[in-house]
Order: sequence, then C-alpha cells, then structure tokens
Amino acid sequence: MTDRVPDAAPELFAVIMAGGQGRRFWPRSRRRQPKQLLAIGTREPLLLETVSRLRPLIPAERVLICCGRELAPEVRKLLPEVPEKNLVLEPTGRDTAPAIGLALEHLRRRVGGRERQTLVAVLPADHYIRRPGRFRAVLARAARAADRRGLILTIGIVPDFPSPAYGYIRPGEPVPGENGVLRVRRFVEKPDPRAAKKYLQQGYLWNAGMFLFRLDTMTAAFRRHLPEAAAGLDRIGAAIGGPGEARVLARLFPRLPRISIDYGIMEKADNVAVVAGDFGWRDVGGWDALYRLLGGEGIKNISRGPAQFVNSAGCYVESEKLVALVGVQNLVVIETPDAILVLKRDREMDLKKLTDLLDASGRREVL
Repeated sequence: MTDRVPDAAPELFAVIMAGGQGRRFWPRSRRRQPKQLLAIGTREPLLLETVSRLRPLIPAERVLICCGRELAPEVRKLLPEVPEKNLVLEPTGRDTAPAIGLALEHLRRRVGGRERQTLVAVLPADHYIRRPGRFRAVLARAARAADRRGLILTIGIVPDFPSPAYGYIRPGEPVPGENGVLRVRRFVEKPDPRAAKKYLQQGYLWNAGMFLFRLDTMTAAFRRHLPEAAAGLDRIGAAIGGPGEARVLARLFPRLPRISIDYGIMEKADNVAVVAGDFGWRDVGGWDALYRLLGGEGIKNISRGPAQFVNSAGCYVESEKLVALVGVQNLVVIETPDAILVLKRDREMDLKKLTDLLDASGRREVL
C-alpha cells in the first residue's frame, strides 16, 4: 500500500465501458444498437443516464467512453457533450482488462506526469441506479480512499435478495482511517441458490464491476499482474496522437491477452478494498432482470403494448400487435418488425446460443 503525499488537487475521470454485441436483449438489441444505447427500464438510453448521473462529480469533458469503432457514430449522436477525443475505440473485443488498459493509455498521455494526481472510476454503461445522489457519495468516498491510500477500490452492492445471477465479494477488516472502506478477502463467482442464501447471511456484497483507483496504482497493477498486456499497451500508448496510431492499434490490440479485469488483476492484487453501496442498483443483464426491475415477482404479468393474459403468470411482453397468452407461465415474448422471440425467463442464458446459430446460418441481417 502506498500512501499519497498531497501535492496537487486530484482530478477524477470516468471510463465508461460501453462495448457489446447486442445479444443480451435480442431481438430488441442489435450489433449497432446494443442495450446501452437503448432505454431498457429507463426513460433515457442507459449510456446517457450513466453519464448524466455522474454530474456534477465528473463533468462530460472528463468522461471517456470505451466502445467498438462501429458504435462511435451512435455514441457521438447520443452524447454530443462528450468530446470526440474522449472516445476510446477498440478495433476488436478482448474483454475488460485490455479495454480498460487502452483507456488508461489515453489518460496517461493526456495527464502527462500527473498520474499520481489522476483518479479513475471505471463504470459499466448498462446499470440501473435509482438513487444517483447516494451513488455519487459512494464514488466520492472511494475516490478519497484511492487517492490517500493507493488502493484499488471496488463498489460492492448491499444485496436485497440471494441472487445466483451475480458474483459476490467477501469483505474483510476495515482500512484504518477510511470510514466504510474494507479490505477484500476474496471474490466469489456466481453461486448456486443455496450458497447465495449463505452469502447473504454472512454479509457478502454483490460484485457490480465498478472500480476506482489512482492512475499510477492501476498502471503498476497491470505491469505486475498482466505484464504481457502491459508491454503491448505501452507500445500502443507510445503511438497515441502520432501518424501511426491507427496502424499500431490495429496490429497490436488483437494480440493482447483476452482476459477480464476481475481475473487479471482484482483477484490477484493485495491492495484491493471495497465500499458498500445501497443506492437502488440493478444490473439490467437480460430479459428476466428487466422483468424483475419493472416489478415482476414471478406471478405478475407485465406488458409494453397490447396483450391479453388468461390463466398465465410471470410473463413479460413487448409488442405492437396484440399478443394473447393462454395457460402459460414465465415467458418472455418480444415482437420487432423482423423477428419474434419466445423465451422461458429462466433460460435466457440460451439466448447467446440462438444468436450464435443465427450468425452461423447466415441470418446476420437480424443481428
């Protein structure tokens, strides 16, 4: 752990992870319209709400959006207040560690020698947060601890039910002098329902995939725990702003190890801590999560559009035409102009198999 000697006011930046192939909410989401560009259980598109809730803590000029090149036009249209130079464009998907590393290279060149005075919040673009004021307060607390202690902070969500859909964090002892900041004992993969109940009783937190750190702290973590990725990112970073930037990025980025930030760094580092957050969070990860977010409790039927239900329960419908469900339970029915999906709510993990099948059979026009 490296305590920081204050020598300048720190600046807080945000890196918003906005990649994706648009498969989790197919057929409503598509490759060029993934869920973060849609209003999924929200008034505005999820990405827009993510950026808006950061103000005034982090203004738009200090927000970086990490996404694929094909999404850049839609992101620019949605967020004109975010400078074009703040779009960090991946030539191909390599999971979260290379994506975050690329964004940090852009920041390193931007802040020059002020890496120790630069704080970074890494946030997914597709989360629902009901109490943005509380969320900003938790971010600010994590930022203070990251600044003073050289810690990598993660935000753990206080669970309100034993969900097997999320990973968990086991908190440990308090960090001295930092109110509400706890060491992380371990990260736990998505559990079975019995284990999820046990974790809830033992005070575990949901892993929301939100991180906060000093730029120099995470740069050192990459070099220690992901040296191969760090070496490639250094070479990419050296080319940023130069005439060969696009060529170097296209050649080197696809060679970086495909690994998540959780596996690559968070589970290995010894300077990881957690701040608990209770601000009405949900990961809108798929159709079942949306059904629950909108108030479904396994019995209620929810529809957006004309629908009739007879002896049916636990169903979610989106349609423009009349959809009538008779004698069925726990179905998702989604109608778009070129596709209709009928899905059991507890089988949404098979949606990727379906989109892979459509891709393999040449039906790319519906993807």
